[in-house]
Amino acid sequence: MEANINMPELFEKKEDCCACGACLNICKNQAITMKEDEYGYVYPVIDYKKCSNCGMCKRVCMFQKERKLNSPLETYAAVSKDNNLRMNSSSGGIFASLATFILEKGGIVCGAAFSNDLKVNHLIIEEKSQIYKLQGSKYVQSNIKNTFTDVRRFLLQGKVVLYSGTPCQIDGLYGFLQKEYKNLITIDIICHGVPNNRMFLEYIKEIEKDKDQTIKQFNFRDKSLGWGINGSAMVKKKNNRIVKEVIWQSSSSYLHFFSKGWIYRDSCYKCKYASKNRTADLTIGDYWGIEQQHLNFLDKDQWNESKGISVVLANTEKGKKILEKSRNYIDLKESNFNNAANANGQLRHPSQPGKRNEVLCIYKDGSWEAVEKFFKKEIGWKRYLSQFKMMVPKFIKRKLKCMKKEKVRCNE
Repeated sequence: MEANINMPELFEKKEDCCACGACLNICKNQAITMKEDEYGYVYPVIDYKKCSNCGMCKRVCMFQKERKLNSPLETYAAVSKDNNLRMNSSSGGIFASLATFILEKGGIVCGAAFSNDLKVNHLIIEEKSQIYKLQGSKYVQSNIKNTFTDVRRFLLQGKVVLYSGTPCQIDGLYGFLQKEYKNLITIDIICHGVPNNRMFLEYIKEIEKDKDQTIKQFNFRDKSLGWGINGSAMVKKKNNRIVKEVIWQSSSSYLHFFSKGWIYRDSCYKCKYASKNRTADLTIGDYWGIEQQHLNFLDKDQWNESKGISVVLANTEKGKKILEKSRNYIDLKESNFNNAANANGQLRHPSQPGKRNEVLCIYKDGSWEAVEKFFKKEIGWKRYLSQFKMMVPKFIKRKLKCMKKEKVRCNE
């Protein structure tokens, strides 16, 4: 990206920018805007007519800096004590429970939310009745907008702020703030990588066109069939009746390519945060593989895995304290980082691009419609796999895994 002589250059290669929004929020002249590239990924662009060359945009960029990050002090398996919060969350409902705790104390909460037109933006809430907007996974890069600026104003007012996002967004917030705030609590998610909003909206249009219906709401992770990676949509039919339909992971081009890691932005494949080194006070995600690591934790009541179980890393003393203070809201069981990372690859390394170049070339030449055709050819009969897996009871899956392990031992 070329800059005028002596003017700042935000990044040299696309992989050097995560679009965290810190530069946009810090610019007093509003000289920076986010613009899409040919694939729909957004990047900051400077209007040099407005730029005063103050250098703040470069100063707040944490993604291009080397700095010491946090290592987990404690690792937990966790579930919300509120069953409604848990069932409307992707995993164990921990974010929603912590948000409830903060809001009841008069604080504010910021996280990713769908807008009415299915775009994903960061949103600040001040009421418990709004928590549902921030619940659930959003497999799209959220637009931070001006929330960093708004959060700083609340912090200076003495408000307690809970801010959640991807690790690069949290580091961007710290870079923007340029100082520590005791009243700021941060949560980063175990992030695979982020696709972009344009691809997602084109995918939605393909579904609507294929089935001649309108999608009013979308949920990337739906638990009506148990804890897993299937989604759902609230669909408006021709007769104006609105019904809920399951979006099977193996039948969805978008969910399939997301889970494969083939549609993330360039920076995701060299992400320095996809490791034990974390940016936030707390890290949360799904405790995948808990039946292998902590089978003794599971029961038919509160720790029923079909309802979802979270992994929580307390990365700072502040993170540990907030967990202790919210014990009435969440149930914690001690684990360890190695167990948690065993089935959470993004706690060990970034995602791999796989067939990303092929998918992007197809998309550039023919939009998501062409990608959809490629998906159907690529997936074949496997598109019915997630439906079949959901029909297999959990206890049978465990027995099959045990038999597989035993067979491996015998062959050693």
